[in-house]
This record gives sequence, C-alpha cells and structure tokens, in this order.
Amino acid sequence: MRRFVAAIAAAALAALAGGCSSSTGARPAPAGQRTSSPAGGARSATAEAGVPQCAARALVLRPGAFVVPMTGEHAEIYALANRGPVTCTLSGYPQVVLYDAGGAALPFRYAMGGGAYVTSRGPVTVVLARGASAYVLVAKYRCDLGVAHNATAIRLTLPTAYGEAFAGREAVATAGAGGLSYCRGGQHDPGQVITVSPVEPTQQATRNLR
Repeated sequence: MRRFVAAIAAAALAALAGGCSSSTGARPAPAGQRTSSPAGGARSATAEAGVPQCAARALVLRPGAFVVPMTGEHAEIYALANRGPVTCTLSGYPQVVLYDAGGAALPFRYAMGGGAYVTSRGPVTVVLARGASAYVLVAKYRCDLGVAHNATAIRLTLPTAYGEAFAGREAVATAGAGGLSYCRGGQHDPGQVITVSPVEPTQQATRNLR
C-alpha cells in the first residue's frame, strides 16, 4: 500500500514540475532570428506569421539621424516610416538612384551591402508597427580628386505588397565635398561606388560594426 501511495505522489510531483516548466521557461529563439527592443516599434525576424507585407501607400521616406563620418566615409541614413493603419513587414535591398541639381541621374556604381561602412549581413524581415520606421544606410568613399557633380536628391525604390513598388524621393542633406557627390577622376575612382544597406529595424544595424 505504501509503495502504491508513493508511486502516485511521485507521478503527481512530476506532472506539476512539467507544467511549471512549460509555463514559465523561456523558449529559445529560432536560429538566425534577430529582434530589437519593442520600445523602438520595429523588430526583425526570419518569419512573422500573419503579418502582411507593407503596402506602397503605407510608407513615407524621411531623413534619418546625422551619420558621424568615419575615416573617408560620406553617408546618410534614410527612414521608411509606416503611416498605414496596421503592422506590416519590409525586407530586402532598396534600389537607389542619386540625382544632380538638374535632375540628371549620376552614373554611380551601386553595391548591395558590404565594404568599409555598410553591414555585410543579409536582409531580414523587419516588422513595422503603426508609426514605426525601418532604416537604410547609403554610403560612399570621399572624393580625393575633388567633386565633379553634387548629389542633391535621392530616390529609393522597394518592392511592396500586391506586386507594387514604393518609390520615395528625398533631398541629400549634405552637398559638396562632405556629401554623396560624384567625384572627379572617372568611373574607376573609389568614390564612384555607392553602397546600400538592406532595410534594417534600427539605424545601428545598418552599419558595419566590425
């Protein structure tokens, strides 16, 4: 009889311990998942079930924070804000074109990520709450031989929901030698390459932090 009672008690304790473990234990994040603080309103993950891709009409392009230059770097941050009514997702590399004051596209070469200034990590899915922003860094090397043409405007294009594309145009904040200007020295000058980050949930995530 004592053995029977002891067996029942042990089984009950095991069941109780299992229930507590499943309700209070932290479940590890899947491999490759990155999340940011919920206070920021944007987070990233490998997948977000049930959250739709952002519609083009829900997005607005805005200037981001000032980028403190590194040695030789000229860079600007741009924010993609969700002004729509619902949470949605963005991912990938935007297509970028820079223009001079006359509206002509400058003949830069464009690279997706990497280099000395921009993150080399691949794109993630960024989840944007209503009113939150995702970020893109656009960077280049300085013009050692001088400026041939000032870049005064930038256009970012990104695929969105329903097979549409968001296209936003914004001013380039800094002109001349400190801006995203086209250099003298021909196409092979190191300052003729614009490197673009993928869409990221924070401004810091766009940078090369090595």
